[in-house]
Amino acid sequence: MKRLPVQSSRMTYPVVVGADVLAQTGEQLQEIGIKTGTKIAIITDTTVAHLPFVNQLTESLESAGYPFQTLVVPAGDASKSLDVAYGLYQDLISFGMRRQDVVLALGGGVVGDLAGFVAATYLRGVPFIQAPTTLLSHDSSIGGKVGINLPQGKNLIGAFYPPRAVLYDLNTLSYLPERQWVNGMAEVIKHGIIADANLFETLAANPLTVCPPADELEPILTAAMRVKIDVVEGDEREANLRQVLNLGHTIGHAIEQRSNYSLGHGEAISIGMALEARLAEKRGLLTAAHRTLITSVLAAHGLPTQAPADDWHEIKKLIEVDKKHKSDAWTFVLPTAIGQVQIVNDIRPQEVEDVVRESMKGV
Repeated sequence: MKRLPVQSSRMTYPVVVGADVLAQTGEQLQEIGIKTGTKIAIITDTTVAHLPFVNQLTESLESAGYPFQTLVVPAGDASKSLDVAYGLYQDLISFGMRRQDVVLALGGGVVGDLAGFVAATYLRGVPFIQAPTTLLSHDSSIGGKVGINLPQGKNLIGAFYPPRAVLYDLNTLSYLPERQWVNGMAEVIKHGIIADANLFETLAANPLTVCPPADELEPILTAAMRVKIDVVEGDEREANLRQVLNLGHTIGHAIEQRSNYSLGHGEAISIGMALEARLAEKRGLLTAAHRTLITSVLAAHGLPTQAPADDWHEIKKLIEVDKKHKSDAWTFVLPTAIGQVQIVNDIRPQEVEDVVRESMKGV
């Protein structure tokens, strides 16, 4: 079990990574100063609620003297909504939650974003714990970005609200369906492209198409999480540097939303990274060999790299509402080598249209 410290403007919080972490939740809460008797509101979803590790968590809380309530929301991105958040507020009021009590997010990125948003806004802020159970959430659980969606786009309402701790039990990943594992690998690969060439080379040599044992997975995921931690500590509120974590997301979010979420987040981000690597090559920022290598590693992990046939003008509308853009041009994070990226603020829509249309045609 490893503890990776994260320094935020509010506090330093630990990311605890290893096997059987959830079975020690009560001890972990005591270690970070959550007093016995504090109420814990567990927010999870219908996919996770019936899995065996939930009992390990609740038994640990009960043994340590923490009263708890489990609140279950529908699985899927549609739960990141004002309506679902409103229902959770009502549940917290009924449970008698006060400012010292704790929201615990048990699930993937959707649950973490939603529960974190609720924690950030209920009573103007109550403590919360991230307990990620998916591979994708090795990324989203760190850094304190929480939020919900609007019909016009993803994560348009939110806050920067760091957790008190991240409790990442790697045993939970063995319950992931194959497609969800593959989706999560997109973000692991992304961290390699951004800032860890060794991690990328490891994945290129030995693609992780299925979940390995926890002791084999730990060094790979801790390397990926260290990339995220380093970036977040350098720019917690996404003023500049933190934008590098959006590699693949500017196009990917638009494609994901246009698919009505039939594409998984990682699948859409994989397509986004492949297209943004193509854009970087056209700009002369990335060699053809590195662009091909990025695409091949994504494909080797079972991830898509070609844009689905669609209406460019509808995709463009969604790209235009991306929070990073300036008024007169689009902002993209583009790879310049394996382990290096650059924030580019002067991308013209026509450049993006060209690479999207080429990809749709299989060029």
